[in-house]
Amino acid sequence: MPLERNLRTFVSLTSLSCAGLLALAWTLYPPNPLDPDWLTALGTLVALSIISTFMALQVSDYGTTSSMVFIPQLAGVMLIGPVGAAGVALLSDIITGIGIDRRPLYKKVFNGSQKALAVTSAGLAYATFGGPIGLESFVITHTFAPFLLAVLVYFAVNTGLVSYVVAVTQDDDPIDIWRKIAGGLIVFDIAMSFIALIVAILYASFGPIVILFAIIPLFGLRYSYGVNIELQRLNTDLLRLMVKTIEAQDPYTSGHSIRVAEAAREIGRLMGIRRRDMRNLETAALLHDIGKIDVAYSEILRQEGGLSDEQRELIRDHPRRGVEIVKSIRSIPEQVLDNIRWHHERWDGKGYPDGLPGDDIPVGARIIMVCDTVDAMTTVRPYRGALPLSVVREELDKHSGAQFDPEIIHRVLDSDVLERLYSDSEGERASRARAPVGSSAARVG
Repeated sequence: MPLERNLRTFVSLTSLSCAGLLALAWTLYPPNPLDPDWLTALGTLVALSIISTFMALQVSDYGTTSSMVFIPQLAGVMLIGPVGAAGVALLSDIITGIGIDRRPLYKKVFNGSQKALAVTSAGLAYATFGGPIGLESFVITHTFAPFLLAVLVYFAVNTGLVSYVVAVTQDDDPIDIWRKIAGGLIVFDIAMSFIALIVAILYASFGPIVILFAIIPLFGLRYSYGVNIELQRLNTDLLRLMVKTIEAQDPYTSGHSIRVAEAAREIGRLMGIRRRDMRNLETAALLHDIGKIDVAYSEILRQEGGLSDEQRELIRDHPRRGVEIVKSIRSIPEQVLDNIRWHHERWDGKGYPDGLPGDDIPVGARIIMVCDTVDAMTTVRPYRGALPLSVVREELDKHSGAQFDPEIIHRVLDSDVLERLYSDSEGERASRARAPVGSSAARVG
């Protein structure tokens, strides 16, 4: 079981790193566990951490969760030091897992170790750069910069470790996993971390009773946090369900739009598309053929052989029809509509519906054009069989600068993105071998 062995090795290294860093923190900034005030602060922060844990939200399909536990942990960095803050993380993790955590032991060990390692690293960064530690009042001008550094270190270590272990489990790229797990939430989390600074200042000034007031905004934040995440997930799920329902009418295009969206995401990364634009690109790729929902297209999509002039005009109208359908959703950005409208425009200006040339075509639409064509070539269609990737590469190179943006094609052909997205199983190769072989990239619906 190489995978499980690798996981256990990584968990062991994480645990040893945590123990080593805790020993260093104890030496440099020793805690004072015999002080009743110190113990009171520890217990109060552990209680707040437990409450935050039970308000955790699932933020990815990998089962990873996000909660506000970083608030009491980061407050602990300032109030009771790196070792005390690690104690908050470990104790709350142990207590919340009693009787309900059925995960394997090594997963429990990793979960506790990575949290303690993240907060200890943050605590050392905070103290090393002059952040004051103690239960006395804080001077905000002396605290702000070291605290900001601690926040950045905390999230870098925490999300980095979680993303890596999920990537090992899923045999995926850690950076890709990080984007899926933390990419959409990290800015919000960093902003919310400053509640920890407020909690620490209020605690030092007024004592543990102030934590009761910290719980109220935590509940409010958790609610708004959860509603926002759930709405985003619901919107994505509804869009995918709608596309699947449409494509179920045609076995030749089943799964096409989802594959195009996945390919657009990969090529978008090659092109350095920004995160917000990437979300719009994926949405447009998912909905690029929504205009074909009209029953008038069902016969054309199944038809073998050439199209009549009337059928060609109907096909050329599906981007416009798609925009008309999608723009009825008020939350859809204009960029998504533009990418849907112009995803059949060609680099040489001979595309449709508006004949836009070159850079006049939005980069998202240019990417979808490539993805749409590649998926059409690599799947069985009524008018021809699927093509091997070697032929797909030749076709992309042949039509670069005419049908396709040459820069996109250059980056795609210089990468392994096609192999990662469209590598065949033995069964798929066999079914394709039985399919008739016909024309190539020229015909894309």
